[in-house]
Amino acid sequence: MTQGQPDSVNLENGASGHGGTPKVVPEEQRVTWLELFFDLLFVVAFDQLAKRLGDTPSAENIGLFLLLFAAVWWAWVGNTTFAARYGNGERVYRWGSLLQLLTLGVLALTERGDLDQTGQAFALAYAANRWILVGMHLLHLRRRTETASFSQPLATGYGLAALIWLGSALLTGSVQLVAWGVALGIDVLTPLLLRQRHGAALPHQEHLPERMGLLQIIALGSIMTEVVAGGRQQSLTGLNLFPALCAMLLAVGLWRLYFDQARTLPVLHAHWAGRVGAFLMWLYGHFPFTLSVTMLAVGLGHGISDTENERDAVNRQLVAWPLAGALLTLALLRGNALRLTARSLLGDRSLLALGAGTGLAAALAFCRWDTLALHAGAAALTLLLALIVATDPVTRQLGRIEERLGGSGSPV
Repeated sequence: MTQGQPDSVNLENGASGHGGTPKVVPEEQRVTWLELFFDLLFVVAFDQLAKRLGDTPSAENIGLFLLLFAAVWWAWVGNTTFAARYGNGERVYRWGSLLQLLTLGVLALTERGDLDQTGQAFALAYAANRWILVGMHLLHLRRRTETASFSQPLATGYGLAALIWLGSALLTGSVQLVAWGVALGIDVLTPLLLRQRHGAALPHQEHLPERMGLLQIIALGSIMTEVVAGGRQQSLTGLNLFPALCAMLLAVGLWRLYFDQARTLPVLHAHWAGRVGAFLMWLYGHFPFTLSVTMLAVGLGHGISDTENERDAVNRQLVAWPLAGALLTLALLRGNALRLTARSLLGDRSLLALGAGTGLAAALAFCRWDTLALHAGAAALTLLLALIVATDPVTRQLGRIEERLGGSGSPV
């Protein structure tokens, strides 16, 4: 490999003991109609969360939004990683997913309401969602005991969190929210504490990135939904349509930035080298991106619909900071992929551009621009970054590495 050019990945022995022994490339695992149906339910969930944030974007409401969004996102992760680890064609997954669909429907119904009235229903529905997932893991263990070193403690951690969710249904107010935070913390930390055991049940190297990409399309689609909803409040004049067009171009730019990333490299590396640190960073790193895009959709939509100038400052914050968060997350995801190669992070053109773009996006929060100028500036910045990343030779080289690892089964 030439100095500074990422033409292969680093397949050093990992702590998990799997080392750099090449793995057998798994059979193709296609996304099923059930999984697509499952993912589409999150269109409703994200929309309801956006409505909650958009009604009263106060500090308290933003905090509740973050908590509820994290819970919904983690419910998706639990189902998706189960399918990617153990397969999506068995009856355990199919029936478990259908039952989880019902719990997610209840969650979507209660997301926008006053938690004093809907908190109990949300807690019970989420507890049921987690218990179903625990049951799926336990039923799977009866057929594939070789994954017990990972699946059994994972189910134990999720079961403990489910108990707390169930008990929180008896609580109210801030005490209930604290219980939710503790339960969610256990859910999120359990896979991290089992880092050394992930090798017993690594997710499918193509299926999980594909499902993750589909979820990001849903999140980016929420920008279009909010923009169209906001445009309904205005007359269809050129002056009013231009901010909406800019918002749509911004969504296209973010779509290109995300899908130009080396999206499968960390998962492939976990299979080939037996090291899961980069994979876990990739998985958890998608949470702030999905969150940022959903919040950005609210800011863009309300900027178009609001006619009162005093709302501009609030809408400006909901565009600038989420856009900065999305760009920062994209920079972290790219850096995570680059760490698996021999290229220096400091010399990567796209990474430097994304870092600078993060700062410029944050600076928009302090500009006293109206909606038209704000949307035009945000769109121009995003499209420029998309052009830089798309034309970067390193981006293409990272893509070739993915093809070699995932297609031919050869890391070099």
